[in-house]
Amino acid sequence: MTKSDTEKHAACSLGPPDWQYKCLDCGEIFEMPAPKGPSEEKSRRCPVCQSQNIERINAVKSEACPPGG
Repeated sequence: MTKSDTEKHAACSLGPPDWQYKCLDCGEIFEMPAPKGPSEEKSRRCPVCQSQNIERINAVKSEACPPGG
């Protein structure tokens, strides 16, 4: 990573992108911050029905951060 890349990442205060999930029980699609580890992701629940039967769809990029940040 070049110095300018490091500066760009340091300037982005939003952190990692949110992850988008779909509940396989009620169909709700929702976003949550990227988990800090696998155990945190396994403990996630749907905000509507509280089911743990959820599937990660993708990461939602923020336009405020530079590419790769």
